[in-house]
Amino acid sequence: MNSHINNLAVKKALQSSCKFRVSAIGFNKKMECVAKATNISRFPWKSGGMHAERRLMNMAKRKGIKSILICRVGKSGNLRPIDPCPTCAQKAKELNIKLIKLV
Repeated sequence: MNSHINNLAVKKALQSSCKFRVSAIGFNKKMECVAKATNISRFPWKSGGMHAERRLMNMAKRKGIKSILICRVGKSGNLRPIDPCPTCAQKAKELNIKLIKLV
């Protein structure tokens, strides 16, 4: 990925209000950015919520999403390791969507 996309992913992740700030950037088959999302908190008292990549998978067919870049950042905007959860990884496989990790 180019630095513009990486910066976009980091900026989007910083918009999340969750403890673990995650963003997802969706691309079509031409690798054009067609959607962006952050993780959202549904149950703040349990740290539960909807994953950013799952939010994009929910609109994948409508937006033509073929790959998703996922990014996690710390409080200062530094990149942190990320792996999709087993449920999101399985859903991406079912939808034939490639998950790309930033770091």
